[in-house]
Amino acid sequence: MLAVLVSLPIVAFPLALAYLVWRRVSVLGRVSRRLTLLMVVLSALSCAAAAYFERLVLAWTGLSIEVSKTGAGGALLAMFGLVAPLEEALKVLVVWPLYRSRRIDGVRLGLCYAAAAGGGFAATRTALALFAAHGAWAVVGRCLLAAPAQLFFAGVWGYALGSRAHRARWFSLAWFGSTLAHGLYQHIVWGRGAGLLLMLLPLCAFMAFGAWVALRDVAPEPDRFSLLPEPPSLQKMREALRPADQRLMVRWIAIGAFVTLGLILLLVSLTVVLGNRVGIDFSLADESDMRASAPLILLGLAVLLAFPLAGYLIARASSAHSVLEPALSSGLALSALIAILLTTAPIGVLFALAIAPLAFGLACGGAWIGIER
Repeated sequence: MLAVLVSLPIVAFPLALAYLVWRRVSVLGRVSRRLTLLMVVLSALSCAAAAYFERLVLAWTGLSIEVSKTGAGGALLAMFGLVAPLEEALKVLVVWPLYRSRRIDGVRLGLCYAAAAGGGFAATRTALALFAAHGAWAVVGRCLLAAPAQLFFAGVWGYALGSRAHRARWFSLAWFGSTLAHGLYQHIVWGRGAGLLLMLLPLCAFMAFGAWVALRDVAPEPDRFSLLPEPPSLQKMREALRPADQRLMVRWIAIGAFVTLGLILLLVSLTVVLGNRVGIDFSLADESDMRASAPLILLGLAVLLAFPLAGYLIARASSAHSVLEPALSSGLALSALIAILLTTAPIGVLFALAIAPLAFGLACGGAWIGIER
């Protein structure tokens, strides 16, 4: 009985998030409660069907999404070959009839109904995970981390589905990108040890900021907390990424990538030296033990700090009028970092991919401060 009482609020957590999205989107006009609830119910049922089908396929192939059972290669194959595309496709299948019947006439409704589908899917996934683990606290933490991602990544392709401009192209790209990013997120949540869950903090920060910006964009209203700065609109972000009456400065993209990599090496080296002086042993980092992950946090902060600094320096040095060059240079630096880690420390690739969205955003933020206006 105690396990049931503890599990109920955890299962209700994603539904509460979906309700908050519905309430916010309803600011600019009524959104059908009936259709929103229908998305939740149908998506919850599709999750149960997906879980049953995944269990059959994984048992037949001998694969598992957990690295401890089938190794990293088998876990990645199970996640990206079956689980991630199947689950994201089923959520689209739930929302698609509304799009075909013209019930989705803009990004506001696309985001709302997709988030509702994500909430229903996450609630069922949470209930199944808690039931299988008999309410183990480690699984409770993983469920709480996994739930917001179901809504966020569904909202990404839902936003694209409601967009009138280049809908077909953007929806395909948004769905594919959401599937890859959500698959990586789920691989860390469900497939890796507890020590690597801290890798999700940059992705969580990116999702929180992205959700804030998207909701302000589709349903603007006066901010109740005047101390919080107003986030930039998506339109302003798109304009900042376009060259402003000037040709693309390719040389500064290459220079910026070298500057970013140099700052990463410098800051990581300083972190290791200072950490050793205060008694931090970086060799103690352990995937299976969250208590031994303090070195990973310090190294992650050092790497992330390099991106806004590099973005600012490149923007100032190049006299840029847009953040496009610093943004492209940060992407090139991330690609080079991933290529290096593939040959030296494959586990570091997960770390690089996990921080990539936030690192890219920080680079653009630093460049935004440094560009000439």
